[in-house]
Amino acid sequence: MTEAATPNAEKKRSFDTYDLVVTESVEITPGNKNTRFDIQGGKKLLFKAGQFAQMFIPHEGKIRRTSYSIASSPRHADHFELCVTLVKGGVSSAYLHNLKVGDKIQAMAPLGTFVLRDETRDMVFIATGSGVAPFRSMINDQLEKGTKRNLFLIYGHRYEPDLVYRWEWEEKAKANANLKFLFTLSRDTAWTGERGYVQEKIEGFVPDLKAKNYFICGLNNMITAVNDKLLALGVPKEQIHFERYD
Repeated sequence: MTEAATPNAEKKRSFDTYDLVVTESVEITPGNKNTRFDIQGGKKLLFKAGQFAQMFIPHEGKIRRTSYSIASSPRHADHFELCVTLVKGGVSSAYLHNLKVGDKIQAMAPLGTFVLRDETRDMVFIATGSGVAPFRSMINDQLEKGTKRNLFLIYGHRYEPDLVYRWEWEEKAKANANLKFLFTLSRDTAWTGERGYVQEKIEGFVPDLKAKNYFICGLNNMITAVNDKLLALGVPKEQIHFERYD
């Protein structure tokens, strides 16, 4: 890049670095915390639902940058929330899990292109594990805008206690007739609801499959399985969007 090009690139930069303070940290399932970060210095974070933040994690005298999807609505420009899964041996997740109210940290945001570009169709969100975090932002954003589109959430996990934001999905579905959710568990033998993998549930849960936009978030194997299933069902590939967590 030439010196003359640098100032123009800086002007176009849509992200910034923010000083943050923790104002809430709650364990919402075993090993998952929802943490709220308030933005300091009078700055505002203008982001699109589905984007992520890079958290600056101090480690061995250096700073690691670790990405996490923003789990709160873009309506709140003075703060954002993250859903962080504690990973065994994970430096960044352990650091964030140990943060207390009043602790300070820095982050870079907003980043990423996993956003809702076409809001003219019904939307189907398919996630496993903490991959549901960006969909909390997207779905809340749509509901706050008063969308008349139907929103379908297919969410899979291994065991019932691990379902992230479960009570929120249930309450929002009661309050919004256009939000429909399906939980499916792969290992919980005591579970009386749907069992199996998310890709197995699409056909029976989503009507008029080819007329929807699909958003998938989770680990690579799941995304591949869901993508292959949707293509086999005749969904046009341009209506399938995904974000990998590995």
